[in-house]
Amino acid sequence: MSKAKNRHFKYGCLGGTFDRLHGGHKLLLEVAFRLSEKVLIGITSDKLARRGKEVPELIYPFDKRASDVRDYLHSLGVVDDRIDIRELSKATQYADKNPELEVIVLSPETYGKLLEINDLRREKDIKELIAIAIPYYRDESGKIVSSKTFRELELQLKRQIKMKNDDAELS
Repeated sequence: MSKAKNRHFKYGCLGGTFDRLHGGHKLLLEVAFRLSEKVLIGITSDKLARRGKEVPELIYPFDKRASDVRDYLHSLGVVDDRIDIRELSKATQYADKNPELEVIVLSPETYGKLLEINDLRREKDIKELIAIAIPYYRDESGKIVSSKTFRELELQLKRQIKMKNDDAELS
């Protein structure tokens, strides 16, 4: 991922919760870094991450999510001066005001935020972001892979362990 000659943009962005980094997250990150010299990665704050999510109590804290993203990028050979990780307290933060940003990489789930971001950019007389949409990442059976699925599986496992332990205490 070190060939700069193929990069079309100086500064790109993407945002999300990045809980339990999975193939969909990795694809978004890889595309963003292939297209841009530097990438602003907005990672939702703990408060924002838990708002409206299923099994919110199992969402990893911001520091872990940010560290997981940085570690993954390092594993691809991306150097720190290309990585700009920032905490998001609202979904449009940074992308709505920064005129240096040129492109946003997003999933179908976040397309609505692009419309909001570009409306805000137009109001401020800032050039709209170019959108690169990545399709949903799917498993072998065609099911959409999401962090929610992993949290639900973890919750089921915790319940099963608790039930097993409770049964063992009754014996």
